[in-house]
Amino acid sequence: MGKQQKRVKAEVDEPSTPAVASAADDGIPALAEREAAQSSFLVSAGTYERILYGIEGRFVGEQLTLNPQFIFPAHIGCIKAVSVGGRYLASGSTDEVIKLYDLKKRVELGSLHEHKGSITSLHFHGHTHLLSASEDGAICIFRTKDWEPLKVLKGHKGSVNSIAIHPSGKVALSVSQDRTVILWNLLTGQRASRTKTPQVGEIVAWSPSGSLYAIAYATEIQLHSVGQSESVATIFCRQRILSMLIVTLKGQDYVLAGCQDKRIHIYSTGGAELASVQCHDNRIKGLSSVDLAFPDGSIHTVLVTVSSDGRIKAWKLDDLIDPVAITSASAPSSSTKEAPELKVEPLAVYNADVRLTCVAASSNAY
Repeated sequence: MGKQQKRVKAEVDEPSTPAVASAADDGIPALAEREAAQSSFLVSAGTYERILYGIEGRFVGEQLTLNPQFIFPAHIGCIKAVSVGGRYLASGSTDEVIKLYDLKKRVELGSLHEHKGSITSLHFHGHTHLLSASEDGAICIFRTKDWEPLKVLKGHKGSVNSIAIHPSGKVALSVSQDRTVILWNLLTGQRASRTKTPQVGEIVAWSPSGSLYAIAYATEIQLHSVGQSESVATIFCRQRILSMLIVTLKGQDYVLAGCQDKRIHIYSTGGAELASVQCHDNRIKGLSSVDLAFPDGSIHTVLVTVSSDGRIKAWKLDDLIDPVAITSASAPSSSTKEAPELKVEPLAVYNADVRLTCVAASSNAY
């Protein structure tokens, strides 16, 4: 599997009106509802220094701890993307290679060499399929059963900056340096629509329910509802956005932006800034979340952040959002109320003492 894989070319149709297919269709299966980790979770993080980290989060008594499970040089270039699907971990780098690992057996499975440019984005759909994007403008779909490349999606004329798979597994979004967003039909490997964006889209993300998606530009986020061509809200950020995540707490969606100013900015889906939290001593490069069973038996979402300051931090999402959630959940962007700066302590901190670039939190820690 370490040798170069055969390329598979996907035919691309003319743009058409997109529709999210039902989970009952054939093709990539829908994800089951996300289950909470019972005793531990895994944080996988990449670095500029080419080192891949695997950090286990586990409660010892009432205290959450973050301890290293593996640390090793994985690439010969900066690691730009990591993703976990079940027992599998994938990392992508400026060396144009995707490395694969079996977390249960703690072995390297090999490498994928389908791309001819730096790997920019990796996303598993469950444990059955992996999507990868690259500066070469291509998106590849791999089947984890044998790591065969099922499709190579070609529709962008520039580097693909980010990809996001709908929770149904039937469609995916990609944004590119060519200032377009493409909706892909994953059942056929063809594009459903191609739309110009006002700026270069740097990050795209779906909400957990799949009813909403967001596109992050340099200092702006546009929110879109499925089935509507126009954005439903626009978030104007005073800082450069380096990472983004849509989370759900108590039935309400929130947009989290990790920024150049060392803060996480919390926004309503109406576009209003609800609060900000200084989480690190340098820019925030990655956000990820996982559901965890706490010692008292309650289940909460844990937010994991990584920064160029070298620290991996775990936060209780309730601590970040509850102070502003009651009155501001649906606040519109026109709200004139100044967003408060919250003082929140993390649940746990691990100092890697390297420049962290990307992160993936997963409920499986082997």
